[in-house]
Amino acid sequence: MMPPETPGAAARWPWPSLRWERDEVLREQVALVRQNFPMTLLASLATALGTMWVMAGVVDSLAMAAWLVTHMLVMMGIYLSLRSMEPATAAARASAYKLLACMAGMGLSWGSLGLVVMQWGNARSVVYAIGIVSTVSSGALGLGAPLYRAYLAYLICAISGVLLAIALAGGPMLWPALLLTLGYFGLTCMQASTTDTATRRSIALKLENQRLVGELRAESQRALAAQKTAEKADRDKSRFLAAASHDLRQPLHAMGLFLESLQRSPLNARQQTVLDHARAASSAAAEMLTTLLDYSRLEAGVVKVRPAAFAVQPLLTALEQEFGVQADNARLIYRTHETSLAAHADRSLVGLVMRNFISNALRYTTRGGVLIACRRRGQRVALEVWDTGIGIPQHQWDDIFQEFLQLDNPERDRRKGLGLGLAIVHRLVKEMGGTTVELRSQPGRGSVFRLWMDAWDSALEDEAAPTPDDHSLEGLHVLAIDDDEAVRLGMQSLLQSWGCQCTVAGSGADALECLGDDTPDLIITDFRLRQEETGKQVLQALRTHLGIAVPAIIMTGDTSPQRLRDAQSTSALLLHKPVSTSQLREAMVQLMAQPPQPTQSAGAALQPDDESAATASDAAGP
Repeated sequence: MMPPETPGAAARWPWPSLRWERDEVLREQVALVRQNFPMTLLASLATALGTMWVMAGVVDSLAMAAWLVTHMLVMMGIYLSLRSMEPATAAARASAYKLLACMAGMGLSWGSLGLVVMQWGNARSVVYAIGIVSTVSSGALGLGAPLYRAYLAYLICAISGVLLAIALAGGPMLWPALLLTLGYFGLTCMQASTTDTATRRSIALKLENQRLVGELRAESQRALAAQKTAEKADRDKSRFLAAASHDLRQPLHAMGLFLESLQRSPLNARQQTVLDHARAASSAAAEMLTTLLDYSRLEAGVVKVRPAAFAVQPLLTALEQEFGVQADNARLIYRTHETSLAAHADRSLVGLVMRNFISNALRYTTRGGVLIACRRRGQRVALEVWDTGIGIPQHQWDDIFQEFLQLDNPERDRRKGLGLGLAIVHRLVKEMGGTTVELRSQPGRGSVFRLWMDAWDSALEDEAAPTPDDHSLEGLHVLAIDDDEAVRLGMQSLLQSWGCQCTVAGSGADALECLGDDTPDLIITDFRLRQEETGKQVLQALRTHLGIAVPAIIMTGDTSPQRLRDAQSTSALLLHKPVSTSQLREAMVQLMAQPPQPTQSAGAALQPDDESAATASDAAGP
């Protein structure tokens, strides 16, 4: 954007030094003058009629009549010329020259009044002519000032006739009249120059604003397009994670079933060692997929926060039983400070946060160990995980909570996880509300992660749970539905090893055919089956056919947010592949403790159930 010319540049003298503005500014100036011209022509005609009345008796009537007719013809020609002008589309300079000609024609018409009064009037008429032309020129200032060069052409043409009449009239008033007229001419030019400069600056500011608005709109459109692209990429990422997780979970789940069945077979020492390595590899893969599932569940919005009071020590004990062996295998010290404190939060989500903290600490600690403790400050309780690991520089404390970001792992060693653990912690803390995370770390010496929660001072309810009966599955008739043959075979082998009678099917139609008139005690079905069939639809069809709401477990390896919400809307227990055998057995025992109830309608058995949703949410944890 070129800056407007300085005020002095527009008023430079003589005439040849005057320059046209650049086209866009000039076009705006032409549009202003063109817009005001029709009213100016009407005012000029009205003034001409007034001039006839003023000059009556001092100038020959026929001469004034001839001047008036000539003036009207000139105004008509100017009007017709203006009607053919299109400032918005025509070349700016061509339009400016046309306006300059129109202004000059109007100036000559008024300047000719001086010659008329000089030839056919007296001394008084010359004075009248000077006053009339000066008044008309001052009025035209508002018209022509936005285009200084055009107004200058008008003023020279108008004043020249008056100056010529004064010079030809002679007499003692010659020089005073000439000086006053020239002084008026100079002052009017200066005023016109000032107005022109202000107009050009205003136009330049308008054009600059239009340019900025255009750039802002373009930038907004680019930002909107970038936002849509980012949202699409985020959706694509979620779909990819869901699809990849599902496709990987199917064979991993089947492998877990086969490994568990193999564990119950007689093996020699070497075979047992190989089996242990295979189970360790399967467990590591399951841990990474579970992390992806936790992340997808958060994105799906199916994590339900259920705050309640709980004692901290049982949670710490469970964590030590879970991670103590892992620390021993890594030759690290795992210590827990016993505590009698209680907190008010969602115990299952707090456990998930702590598991991520501890898993992260063990992963990045090669010597020393991990200390788990609990402390109280005022009305807040903090669960702490101390480690003697590599530590985190302070400028990276915020970065480590980003998705898929891992420090000190440029080679992307999968033994160090996926870089989602702390991102999951960050989102879980936001979901729970009332909880905060605090980090303190020193490179080379270790880190401490604290999860702050509300303290609980009142009495706690008895949390003791009944111990499942190990023999409660003997003779249980289980219908297992899965479109993957390997999973069906693995499930059949495992359930039969538990003393169950197992019927397997690949779809809802196969299940109805295999059952005949028999009613299973329990249904275990995959959620996503062939030909767009879902476990929800299968349960609905079977329960309608059997006339009873048979207890059911839905197992899925799908982490798609929509599918998770859909699966969780059933009254069945939701488990996420790969399902550990202990987890599956515990779920079966739990469901068998609840007597089946008659179904009222085809859809009645599929209404959402808060308790089952809670169990499903807990079962999905690592």
